[in-house]
Amino acid sequence: MYNIDATASGCFQPTVRNGVRSEMATGPRRDPPSGADLACSYLYRLISPGSDLSYWRPARTLASFTGANLGQFPSTRRLEQVWLAIHRADATAPGPRLPDAAPFAVFLTLQYPGTKTAAADPELVKALIDGATAAFHAHGDRAGLPEIALRVAANVGEQPKAITQMLADDRNAVLGVPRRLLYLRGTGVQWMPGDHMCMAGQVLCEAATADTWTLSGEILALEPRPQAARSRRSTSCRSLVVILLVSAISSCLLAVGSAWQLW
Repeated sequence: MYNIDATASGCFQPTVRNGVRSEMATGPRRDPPSGADLACSYLYRLISPGSDLSYWRPARTLASFTGANLGQFPSTRRLEQVWLAIHRADATAPGPRLPDAAPFAVFLTLQYPGTKTAAADPELVKALIDGATAAFHAHGDRAGLPEIALRVAANVGEQPKAITQMLADDRNAVLGVPRRLLYLRGTGVQWMPGDHMCMAGQVLCEAATADTWTLSGEILALEPRPQAARSRRSTSCRSLVVILLVSAISSCLLAVGSAWQLW
C-alpha cells in the first residue's frame, strides 16, 4: 500500500482521513480486463471498522497499551517517537511469546488535537505499525548496544542509559528478541522490527480535545479463518487486503481492498 497513489493529490488521501486496515491472506488472483499476466490485483468494499477480519481471526491478545503520549508528534523520527511513547506508557504483555514465523495483527488508535488534521496515509501508517511492532521486541546483541542507544537517544532527546535499558528489556518482548532490532547505518540507525509476519493491521485516526497526540492499541496473535485455511491449500497466491476508512460516506464505514500477488 505504500507505493500506490500515495501522492498528496492522490485519490486515497481523502479516503484514509479516518483510518485504514490491511490484511495479507491467500486467495485466487483475478485476471485483469486486459488479459495481461500480472502478479497482483485489487478489490475494495465497505465494512465497519469494528468488523471481523476477512481472512484471519484473533487467537489471543499478545500485548496492549493505552495513552502513549506522543506530545506534538513532529513529522520526523516518528518510528522512534512511537517506540519510546509505548515504552513509557501503561503497556501489558501477558505472554507467552509469539513463536517464530507466527502471524500477528497490530490494531492502533491515534488521537490527535482537534486543531490539527491527520489521515492514515502510508507514511504515517508505516511509522505507527513499525514503531508499535518494535516496542514489543528487544535487542539481543549487547555488544553493539551502547553506540546504538547513543544514536537513538540523540534522535528522541532521551538519556542513552534509559534507551539502553528499554532496548534490552525483554519483559514485554512478545514478538521476540532478534539478535539485532537495530543496525548502525551511516551516522544513524536502521530499525528492523519483525513486521514480515504482521498479517493484519488497522490504524484509526480520531480528533480529541487534548492538545497532544496519543496512541493506544493491541497486538493480537492470529490464526486463519477456516475458509482462508482451505484456500491456502488450494492456491499458490497470496492476497493483500487494504481497507480504507471512507469519511465522505460515514465515519463508521471502511472501504476494503484486496491485492493478490504470487507467493
